[in-house]
Amino acid sequence: MRGAFVMLRKRYGDWLLAALAAGAVAGTVMANLLEPQLREQAAGMGSLLAGSVYGNGSRLELMRAAALQRLGETVLLWGAGLTAAARPLCCLLAAYLGCSAAVVLSVLTCEKGMMGLAVYLATVLPQAACYLPVWLFLAGAAGRRMRIPIRYVLAGAVLLAAGIWCEGVISPWLLRGLLRR
Repeated sequence: MRGAFVMLRKRYGDWLLAALAAGAVAGTVMANLLEPQLREQAAGMGSLLAGSVYGNGSRLELMRAAALQRLGETVLLWGAGLTAAARPLCCLLAAYLGCSAAVVLSVLTCEKGMMGLAVYLATVLPQAACYLPVWLFLAGAAGRRMRIPIRYVLAGAVLLAAGIWCEGVISPWLLRGLLRR
């Protein structure tokens, strides 16, 4: 009984991490239960990425899709941080991030076996290095009702642009190198 009360006294960062982990577990379970349907849904984005990797598709189209997705996620996180329920909403978004990451990793592992982890890292890691600082800053500022200095907004915009560029150029280049072997 005492353990339940200890969790209530944890800091906000601990709650975010717990939500991310719970989302990852839920995403893994969901991917294993719904694997055939998830493969079909993943084929759309996979074909866009494959077109960019193998040269018969447009990198510009991949970057446009990435820009719409990531800017939408960032605006959603920023907007959630302005509400009265900012911190619980940010925990919900962290659970969504964990769930999404786990589903993608599970589908890639089902399709490519052990090579799925390398493909996942090549697909996610370059841009994650750019997106995570922005998203962690916005999640940390959630509920504080503070004005964000313009230099932080500009730095965030530069990091988002760099992440979108990584998603459209670096990740396909890494995948091309991995998948040719």
